Amino acid sequence: MKLNYKLGLMALCAASVVLGACGKKDAAPSTAAGGKSSPDQMVVKFSSVTTQDTPKGKAMELFKKLVEERSQGKIKVETFHNSTLYKDKEEAEALQAGSVHFVGLSLAKFGPLGIKEFELFDLPYLFNV
Repeated sequence: MKLNYKLGLMALCAASVVLGACGKKDAAPSTAAGGKSSPDQMVVKFSSVTTQDTPKGKAMELFKKLVEERSQGKIKVETFHNSTLYKDKEEAEALQAGSVHFVGLSLAKFGPLGIKEFELFDLPYLFNV
């Protein structure tokens, strides 16, 4: 179970980094609550189709906690679980459009984006866990 959690967290981080590079260059994270500019706090959105009690959901909450702690409150991470913001097929598009800053995509979603190598992780029974 501990290995699955670590693999899930690593995959989530890799997916966020890879797809974060696909976003608009001029898309900046929204600032403090209400969309009003505040030099004290930046607000970023993290969307996923999974529930909060899944490994991916727990990894999102851990990410939120660590970012907020290590930025000393300068960055606020808003997590949206269970397709609250976007459905499964819409998440990658929303990330590319800059509507959301992080997504918890399945690695299978990278194939249609042109990264066929990530489809390797969808092969059943390939890894011992």
